[in-house]
Amino acid sequence: MTPKLSETENAARRIRQQIVSVAHHAPSDGVHISPALSMVDILSVLYGVVMRYDAKDITSAHRDVFILSKGHAALGLYATLCEFGIMTLEQLNTFELNGSVLQVHPTKHPEYGIDFSGGSLAQGLSFATGLALGRRLKGEIWHTYALVGDGECNEGAIWECAFMAAHLNVDNLTLIVDRNGLQSDGHTADVMRMDLEALWRACHWETIVCDGHDLQALTKAFAMPHNGKPKVIIADTVKGKGVSMMENNKEFHRNRISAQQLSDALAELNGGTSC
Repeated sequence: MTPKLSETENAARRIRQQIVSVAHHAPSDGVHISPALSMVDILSVLYGVVMRYDAKDITSAHRDVFILSKGHAALGLYATLCEFGIMTLEQLNTFELNGSVLQVHPTKHPEYGIDFSGGSLAQGLSFATGLALGRRLKGEIWHTYALVGDGECNEGAIWECAFMAAHLNVDNLTLIVDRNGLQSDGHTADVMRMDLEALWRACHWETIVCDGHDLQALTKAFAMPHNGKPKVIIADTVKGKGVSMMENNKEFHRNRISAQQLSDALAELNGGTSC
């Protein structure tokens, strides 16, 4: 592993630690923990290796943009923005407090690095496509990235936008599908059986499948050419990745963490040592 990817691996570990810590202290009756954990490696590679931006000038128009469509996983985005210096730890720790801009679903606050208000699923891809089209019309070099969940792909709005983006050859757009195999109602294959790779290819997107926890594979996937088309990376992930009690456990789609569970999770994420 290169030094850059080694740094990114450490960043991913710290992001997971922040997710479980902030979730434990959140004042609500539950936090979407495992959907946030599954996408951490994807976001770590995006913000640590791939995207072009200045953390000290995050509202500049001259940067790549990330749009989180699976908004219930917002805590994963917030922790990532903190790790890469876009928001402070003090700001992160206001998650779900009264008056905080960091709520259960993201609300647009560019000064925090949040460029899209999410809530209803499947809206982020259309927003990202419009943003990418606008940038292309202006002749700008900046790229737009968006992330959806595999359960979110049940929504018809995803496919309406997919056909349009391909028809218009929006090749400055990259979509990541966080394919963790679980959604709020159970296994995605049981809720609605979908061959995502075949579907995206049928929509005429440049389609890549990779291990969503392999930093080298993710970096390679992001670097692969668009060939004049929008690109989708179907990243195979584990829901709750990094905390064994949460992995592939539907109970942590939205739940609270006890003090003991927090201690166990932090110890595991710290390599088994006492925290």
